[in-house]
Amino acid sequence: MRTILTVIAVATLLLTPATPALGVDPVTKTVELLNAYRAKHGVAPLSLDSEVTRTAQEWADHLHEADGFEHRPDNPYGENLYWTGSRTRAIDTVATNALNNWYSESRGYDYATEMTASNIDYSVLHFTAMVWKSSDRVGVGLKQGSNGTYVVLNFAARGNTLNQFVANVLPPVTATQQSR
Repeated sequence: MRTILTVIAVATLLLTPATPALGVDPVTKTVELLNAYRAKHGVAPLSLDSEVTRTAQEWADHLHEADGFEHRPDNPYGENLYWTGSRTRAIDTVATNALNNWYSESRGYDYATEMTASNIDYSVLHFTAMVWKSSDRVGVGLKQGSNGTYVVLNFAARGNTLNQFVANVLPPVTATQQSR
């Protein structure tokens, strides 16, 4: 009887689909989703950088403490900010919502037109920062508390440089191109 139960238990384990790993931290999940969006455009993944993350986390903490929402002055990195009043939604869900929101700006982006001082489109700059080809590192700052949830992404090297958009914001690639 014991052998039969063991066989049933092993068979159950083999036939049960694997569940996602529990406890994956929100920063890792954020970087993985960000890199999935970058892959759609055929650009290299960003690596999580401790110094860039320290800067992003400091700013997320500051925004929460100040109950504010503004870009960090004199930030050496590119920066995307997101805030929601939710204090109870899982922080990784908020970060996912931020990335999805920023990426949705791509619907209005014209890949063939160079962005210059005379035609800058501020409504797409979160998206362009996410997929900027020459950026190679990212920092993630997340803070949740009494006045909501803040998501700060810092990009190095800084993107969104005028007259360099066509070379750095590539159109989506096909599924075949992505798998190469």
